[in-house]
Amino acid sequence: MFARKKNVFLMVTFVIFALLITFPALGFAKSSKHVVIPNWGWSGDFPPIYITKVLLEDQLGYTIEILELSDVASAIALDSGEIQLNMFLWFPNSEPVMKKYLDSGTVVDLGIMYGDLPEGVFLSKWVSEKYGIKSLSDLNNPDFAKLVDGDGDGIGDLYGCDPGWACAAKNDKLITAYGLDKLYKQVVGSTHLLKAAAVGRILSKKPVLMYNFYPNDIFIDYPMGKDFVYLEEPQKFYNKSYVPKLANKKWVDANPKAAQLVRQINITGEDVMSWMKVTRDAGDDPKILEKLARQWIKKHQSKVDSWLKAIK
Repeated sequence: MFARKKNVFLMVTFVIFALLITFPALGFAKSSKHVVIPNWGWSGDFPPIYITKVLLEDQLGYTIEILELSDVASAIALDSGEIQLNMFLWFPNSEPVMKKYLDSGTVVDLGIMYGDLPEGVFLSKWVSEKYGIKSLSDLNNPDFAKLVDGDGDGIGDLYGCDPGWACAAKNDKLITAYGLDKLYKQVVGSTHLLKAAAVGRILSKKPVLMYNFYPNDIFIDYPMGKDFVYLEEPQKFYNKSYVPKLANKKWVDANPKAAQLVRQINITGEDVMSWMKVTRDAGDDPKILEKLARQWIKKHQSKVDSWLKAIK
């Protein structure tokens, strides 16, 4: 009898648990002021996410949950409403993963978080000046190609990006379009390995030819303009990049004041670089990131006050 009662108790407990999962309104529904923001784990994602987090929590009483998701997963979740905001996608590269949701109206664009960001091919500044290489067209030089042949196969190496990223296919097309396919090849791989290879060549005083974007952590120690130059690219495979503020449409309609505040928020590429410098040394513990957000807000208080006028 005891065993039977125990089994019944367990069965009832299971059913209640299942109902609470399926229908959270019965018990543990999250507040309408709960917002989920995705993060892909890149240090450049932290400034827009944590500045927004602090402002929504302090000014409008929201609670913010930060969830690590890939770009594709976050696009699907934003469309369904499982997450409410996204501020880590780089456009135009990541635009295809979000386009159908923007076109259908389930996702809305609340403006640019930060933009006017150079993306494309970078070259060591000293070698650019020595050989007069200012644009991709200037790379059509067999003697220079030999200088960036890192593996000795007779073909110059352009350090590219992760093979799963849109830039990998674009870089291959770029090399062909500029008639450089007999002189150069793209080296693909993880960003960490490609960065390590580039830094190794820098330390050996050898030139580096690489795809990259700003802001990025390689420019902490080897700044753009000082150690690297951006090569002009007449065919415009790469345009200036930007990070938009994307939101679920139903959430925007239900939370007009919060959406209006998010519309006001904007930072710069230099802001992102400064955070990268700090987090590289101090780490990315949420307490550190929130402290950085509050320091940024205090430093830019007059700008933040102008944003807050939009929700008064």
